[in-house]
Amino acid sequence: MKYFDNVNCQNMKTGYRVCGDHYACERFEEGTIFVLCDGIGSGIYANIAAITCQSRLMELLKRGISVRAAAETVASSMHRARTEDIPFSAFSALLVRPDGQFTIYAYEAPEAILIKNGTASVLKPRFYTYDFEVVRESTGMLDLGDSIILSSDGITQSGMGRGYGFGIGADGVASYINRICRSGAALEELPEKISEMCIGLSGGKCEDDMTLSLIFCRQANRLTVLTGPPSVPSTDHAYVNAFMSEPGKKVICGSTTADIVSRELGRQVRMVNMKRKNLGSPPEYVMDGVDLTTEGAIMLNQAYNILDEPAELFEEDTVVERFCIMLKEADAIHFMIGNAVNDAHEALLFKQVGVRVRRATIGLIADKLRGMGKLVTEKWY
Repeated sequence: MKYFDNVNCQNMKTGYRVCGDHYACERFEEGTIFVLCDGIGSGIYANIAAITCQSRLMELLKRGISVRAAAETVASSMHRARTEDIPFSAFSALLVRPDGQFTIYAYEAPEAILIKNGTASVLKPRFYTYDFEVVRESTGMLDLGDSIILSSDGITQSGMGRGYGFGIGADGVASYINRICRSGAALEELPEKISEMCIGLSGGKCEDDMTLSLIFCRQANRLTVLTGPPSVPSTDHAYVNAFMSEPGKKVICGSTTADIVSRELGRQVRMVNMKRKNLGSPPEYVMDGVDLTTEGAIMLNQAYNILDEPAELFEEDTVVERFCIMLKEADAIHFMIGNAVNDAHEALLFKQVGVRVRRATIGLIADKLRGMGKLVTEKWY
């Protein structure tokens, strides 16, 4: 499975405390969306313009509007800003499908740079007009190891009036990338190195807000979490087979769920001898072919409570801590959730001590993981 990560570097215009550029990344089953906006001017006004533009684009895309239609809608609204006192922002909107096919729609923004097979080149776009505004479209394919660079014009216009008539431009940035890549620079270092070069061209200061984003394709670290029996017992075998066929690491949350997997696979499930200081940690089991096996409802609740804590605070090596570390390390997490209802978990005592039911807890965990930039999918059985 391909995963599209991003590394960003941002520098404010010298003398300002707020950046006029803004970026955001969202991941869905249908693809990864990355938006970079550059508000006109500098400071607070430019920042508001960029955030407004990014929010509009992302909301349209979340609602199922195509990236082309979303870009055209926002670009069309910018036409009013040429004659009215309303926020104006340039933008680039990138959509990468799970197979690596990408489309970029840009408005008043620098050309994107594609790094493929270790060589950087400027993407040659197709221009077209929509409601009096010119929109730029670029397409291509990202394979493992390939990257796309998006930037604000503070990058491409660096050096303007200092030996570069209109700035270094996207072609100059691509040439610099090729030079430093030949010297052995790591891919993740490119945003910082390019920004440093551009600041140097501008006399050691930022003459405009500078934002550079590297979106790169790598193999995903996948994790599948199986929790709860399916609502129809006759589907147990298919449920377990689907779980075991998932690539990557595997976790079972639930003693009944573990018993089902054990029975269907004919594999023994054994309890780990717990000799830990944290007696409140749920029990842990061992099963061949599964990376982590433990209890369900309490485990998930405790994981939710500490998931956003720094990993360096995890000192007791409990099963909950190790589960959270696995979630943090994964890029794509797939929850396979059985719909069978455990009446015991609906009891007043569970509510009294703050133990949420499985379906509610998984939803909360998924929201936290998405906030961390993870790709999270759920399937109910």
